[in-house]
Amino acid sequence: MKIALITMHYQSNYGAVLQAFATKKILSQYGEIETINYFNPYLQYKLDLIRFDLSIHGIKIMIHDILRLKDRNKVIKKFKKFIESNLNSSKLVTRQDIQTGAIDYFDIYVCGSDQIWNPGAVSKDGKLDPIYFLGFINNKKAKKISYASSMGGHCHLTDSEKEQVNDLLKDFTTISVRESDAQEMLSQLLKREVFHVLDPTLLLSKGEWLEALEIDKDYRSQQEDYILVYRISKDPLLKKVVEFGVKQFGNNKKVVIIDQAFKPFITVDSHIRDAGPIEFVELFANASLVITNSFHGICFSINFKKPFVPVNPAWGGNRIKSLLNLFGLKDRLINDDEETYQLNIDFDYDFLEAQLNNERAKSIQVLSSGVLS
Repeated sequence: MKIALITMHYQSNYGAVLQAFATKKILSQYGEIETINYFNPYLQYKLDLIRFDLSIHGIKIMIHDILRLKDRNKVIKKFKKFIESNLNSSKLVTRQDIQTGAIDYFDIYVCGSDQIWNPGAVSKDGKLDPIYFLGFINNKKAKKISYASSMGGHCHLTDSEKEQVNDLLKDFTTISVRESDAQEMLSQLLKREVFHVLDPTLLLSKGEWLEALEIDKDYRSQQEDYILVYRISKDPLLKKVVEFGVKQFGNNKKVVIIDQAFKPFITVDSHIRDAGPIEFVELFANASLVITNSFHGICFSINFKKPFVPVNPAWGGNRIKSLLNLFGLKDRLINDDEETYQLNIDFDYDFLEAQLNNERAKSIQVLSSGVLS
């Protein structure tokens, strides 16, 4: 059985690449899987050494890349090596290639995870991309499946978008999404069952991650215990939470931040700017405490049983709220300055593990039933 995976994987984003890896690994149990290397002009440049777009934001990115050129070069090489070694990518295909049948030879097509159904994440003009909805398949016998597809914060569709989505998803075998609000909206729109499932990174246990990436279980990336800070945006709230959290729970621990910025937005002992996907997982596996406003930062914290402080980011918070609610942790989310002083890193790990195992089994069943139906 030949399976095609279409997702957002070709970029220097830890969550995007690792969710693609996890999806490919799970799907490989059912057949021969190939990750479609779709040339999306809006995303493809993200692994360029120096990115450039003719806009104020694009010029800022270019300057930033030049300032950190040495570290940027290391990061790009690590991401490209990981993608080439682990995702079994197809040759590069354009939208025109796809629409004219270049990949019309698979038995099953899976569009999965990350924000592939969020127009703001996949296109410069803010329009939905039909390729990520598998709107190109001519083979009537081929199955269409979505797994954990995400709309991000774009859950209030315009009338024209509703009509388009309804048409694109009408012949899917199984539809599952990553956020509860997207599940509710699409269920009402499509008048059919839409499943709420785990992000693919949570489908692999900690042991499976370490084994798959050949990480030594006894490996220590720091000689001393450390607090890991991982961010998707430099929000003032996150800075305040980190400063307070270090005072409360530091106990002489080092503070390590992982991001690709030129300078850290807080005072830290170690700023890791050139980590690849494997090093990212290592850092989470060995952290004593995690403070993050990242969805995938929370995913790995839960999966690896790490005490963590979740901070609501300036945008995209619905993903985090949906995830935390699934584990009964919604009240742990820090939303404003006042809540900063109510940090709680005590967790019922037995409950979390049981809940994760239960949700993991349900999610895999949804995927499996779609593939094998």
